[in-house]
Amino acid sequence: MQGTGTALSARSQAWLLAAVALVVLPHLPRMPWWITLFAVGVGLFKLSLLRRPQQQLPGVLLALMTVAVTAGVFFSYSTLLGKNAGVALLIVMLALKLLELRALRDARLLIYLSYFLVITNFLYTQTIPIALYMFVATLVITAALSVLTHSSRERAVSNHLRLAAVLLAQAVPIMLVLFVFFPRVAGPLWGLPRDAYAGMTGLSDTMTPGAISSLAQSDATAFRVKFFGPAPDPGLRYWRGPVLWHTDGRTWSPGRIGSYPRKPPGVLQNRGEAVRYAVTLEGHDKPWLLALDLPVQISMRALYTVDFQWLSYGPVRERIRYEATSWPHYHTGTLEPQLRKAALQLPGLVSPRVQALVKDWRTRADSDHAVVQQALDYFNTQPFVYTLRPPRLGDDPVDEFLFGTRRGFCEHYAAAFVVLMRSSGIPARVVTGYQGGEYNPVGDYWLIRQADAHAWAEVWLPDAGWLRVDPTAAVAPERIEHALDLDLQESGAPARFRLAETGLLAHSWRRLQFAVDAVNNNWNQWVLSYGPQRQLELLAALGFKQASWREMALSLLLLTGTCLLAVALWMLVKTPGPSDPVLQAWQRFCQRLARLGVRRAPSEGPRDLARRAMAAHPELGAQVRSITDLYIRLRYGRSSQDSHAVRQLQQRVRRFPQRAGH
Repeated sequence: MQGTGTALSARSQAWLLAAVALVVLPHLPRMPWWITLFAVGVGLFKLSLLRRPQQQLPGVLLALMTVAVTAGVFFSYSTLLGKNAGVALLIVMLALKLLELRALRDARLLIYLSYFLVITNFLYTQTIPIALYMFVATLVITAALSVLTHSSRERAVSNHLRLAAVLLAQAVPIMLVLFVFFPRVAGPLWGLPRDAYAGMTGLSDTMTPGAISSLAQSDATAFRVKFFGPAPDPGLRYWRGPVLWHTDGRTWSPGRIGSYPRKPPGVLQNRGEAVRYAVTLEGHDKPWLLALDLPVQISMRALYTVDFQWLSYGPVRERIRYEATSWPHYHTGTLEPQLRKAALQLPGLVSPRVQALVKDWRTRADSDHAVVQQALDYFNTQPFVYTLRPPRLGDDPVDEFLFGTRRGFCEHYAAAFVVLMRSSGIPARVVTGYQGGEYNPVGDYWLIRQADAHAWAEVWLPDAGWLRVDPTAAVAPERIEHALDLDLQESGAPARFRLAETGLLAHSWRRLQFAVDAVNNNWNQWVLSYGPQRQLELLAALGFKQASWREMALSLLLLTGTCLLAVALWMLVKTPGPSDPVLQAWQRFCQRLARLGVRRAPSEGPRDLARRAMAAHPELGAQVRSITDLYIRLRYGRSSQDSHAVRQLQQRVRRFPQRAGH
């Protein structure tokens, strides 16, 4: 073993450089350009110094560089705290530590920092590929630790990797026991900085022209749904999110309704069969819990609002799973005066053209139902275009959209429709959420993406209560049946949809995508979303009915102790083999000779053994002689540090036959 103050060999430094490079590499694309340039530059510079390990940079220069990069991180992020700034600071300090790498104590600190940097990668993504990559990185870091511990130069790379793999394999049983039985709590054990959630996407609590169309250009997963029975028809697959009541003519928001006391609506009647399903919702840093319209029950502790939303008690920042029950066909009963007033609110100025249009409808209509139908007919018969990339609108977006551009996405149609209804005296509001979803036949669930983000309207009619009306369906009915094809959208052109795959190659590719997503879903369900509810479900399946914290803690102690005892017994029983690769190769050679009938006596030297082996098997004489001569030279001569000769010996032993006739 190298001493704490001993200078590090070039081989040890090369292993450390490889370990650091592996853990830093995934972070570089999200770092400022100068940090990437600095880290790569330091790595290349350190690589050039491997043949001159004693050459070091002056301490004064390292101190100046430390001040400079710390200031650079501060000016890049305006702070030294938080996820992004903290990881960036850790990376530049790790690079600087490489430059002052001198002794074993420096190398150990570098190893520990590398282990910690492995964890920081999971702050950004927790997918299966990154987990596998980090396992490889951990394997290499542990192998680097083995290199530091074993000073023997001739020890093969495979030996260090094998030792690291054995150490990690011994830890796997304990890891699994801790994962399954360690009591889970709702939410993290400690708070994360706010920028830890900066990359989350999802619906906002406000809507402006172009807001949902921007979100809908993302193919990221919003949530997954598994129905406990047949899935509803496409026309009923509306996933309810934020409800917007107030508008200033451009922006829609919950308004004062958002501050109303949270209470269940007064009268709700089910007019059909209830639908039960489970939702796995991705973190989106907002409180709403997406559910099929109209949701009435949910399995987690949540708030039910006056406008039929389910809200969690805090932002959803982690993937969560809950079960829900919805009524696709319903009657909502009466409308309270406060809600009626909010549902008739209009911006300060409604254009004369809008007023004239609704006045004409009112003159020709004999009921609110007829006014609603005339508005839908207007969208259907006039040259409106449903497009993912609509033109910009000016100071009066509703008027410009209805009588000018006539090109818009769902938020344009929903906002304009609600203004038209309110102008005609019909209570109305905007509902945002998602519509549709794609069935995954491999995993038997529905996948809803951000591209399925949608906005529709609800009007209140005396004989029906709140009634869902989707004006987008009057312009582009394909939107209800098919998802948008994000690869085929052009600015201002009609939206194009993802139709059924045709052709064997396209079908096979889609099937592969479904399989990958199904694997990711299982990973999400049983690893990333393994919270209190999932833990209780698994423990119940294992025979722990209504497991308490005391039972889980006792099981944890017993199983962890059993795993440690099993590893200890295995290490005691297992006959330790030689750590010298030359001696290892010679012992394997002796084992192969024994299988051929030539057993080595305890006091027999290599020359005597070789003579007996050549006499018993003359056809193997040349191989026996070459292995024996090389072993004697490496074992007793001055070539013990010749790594090339060691590999030659290992290869010759590997090619030596194990049975007669081979």
